[in-house]
Amino acid sequence: MPKVRLDSWKSIADYLERSPRTVQRWHAYHALPVHHFGGCKGSVFAYAEEIDRWLMSLAQENRLDDGSTDDTLAARRSQSRDLVLRAHEMWESRSEESLHLIASVYRKAIDQNPANTEALTGLANAMISAALHGVMDGAIAYPAATEALRRTSQLDPDEVNTRCAAAWLRLVHERKGLQARAGFEEVLSRQPDCSFALGGMALSQVAAADLEGARAWVWRAWQRNTLVPMLGALVCWIEYLAGANSAALDLAEQMQMSCGCGGTLAIIESLALIQAGANAARLKRIAALASDHPQSLTLQCVLAYGCAVSGKLARAREICAAVELMNVQK
Repeated sequence: MPKVRLDSWKSIADYLERSPRTVQRWHAYHALPVHHFGGCKGSVFAYAEEIDRWLMSLAQENRLDDGSTDDTLAARRSQSRDLVLRAHEMWESRSEESLHLIASVYRKAIDQNPANTEALTGLANAMISAALHGVMDGAIAYPAATEALRRTSQLDPDEVNTRCAAAWLRLVHERKGLQARAGFEEVLSRQPDCSFALGGMALSQVAAADLEGARAWVWRAWQRNTLVPMLGALVCWIEYLAGANSAALDLAEQMQMSCGCGGTLAIIESLALIQAGANAARLKRIAALASDHPQSLTLQCVLAYGCAVSGKLARAREICAAVELMNVQK
C-alpha cells in the first residue's frame, strides 16, 4: 500500500487535529517526524504512517511514566545525564546545520528528567542560536527559550549558564542592551573563557555602536572556540559593519576553510561582494552561495539586489517572485 503523504504544515495539522503552530512546536521539541525539502526552511511533508507510529510511541512512554518505579526513575535520570553530555559535546562545535539535532538531544534529556537544569539551559541556548541564524522563527524560538529558563531559574537560580542565556534573551529578544551587557559581564567574571558569553559581549557592543570594542570581544570569543562557524561569521560581520570590506572578504575565505560556510557567513560574504561592486565574477559567486543555501531568504534577496544593480532586472524580478512564493509556503 502506498504511503499517504501530507504536503504542508496545514495538512499535517489537519491530520493531527491541531493548529499548524502546535504541530511545528511538536516537531521542534518532541521529534514529530516531518521532512524538509531544500533545508530546514524549505517546504515540508510527512507520512501519515510515521505520524501514527510517533503517536503510539508517545502513548507507550506515557504508560511507562504512570508505572515508574524508583529504579526506573534512576535509570531515566542517568540517561538524561548521558544525553546532556552528548549534546554538550555537539554544542562545542555547533553549526547552523547541527542546531536542530542539538536541540532534539537536549529535549530528549528533558523528557527523561524534567528537572535537569543543564538540559533546560542547553535547549534555551540552542533555541537562541537557531533564531539568531535564521534556522528557526524567533517568534517560536525565543518564547521557548524563555520558558526553559523560567523552569531552570526555579530549580537553580544561581546557575551561571542560565544567566548567560538570560543575557542573550535580553539582548536579542527584549532589546535591553545595557542589562544584557551587565549579565554577560557577570558570567565572564565567573567563567572568563565562556565563548558564548564573549560572543554576546561582542554583539552588545555592536548594538551600542562600538565596533572597536566589538572587534576586541569577538576575537576573544573566536579564539576560545575556533571550530564554531557562527563565531567565525560574527568576526567577518563586524569587519563588514566597520566598512572593512577587503578584510571581511579575506576573513570569510579563511573562515570557510576552518569552519565551513553556513548561511550567515554566506550572507556576509555576499553583502561585502556587493559593496565591493557587483561585477560578473562577484555576482557569479553570490549566485553560487545562494544556490548552496536555498533556504536562506535573506541570501536570495541579496542575490536579487546584486542582479538589479548589475542591470539584470528580469533575473532580479524572477528571484523576488520565488522569494515571495517561499514566504507564502512557510
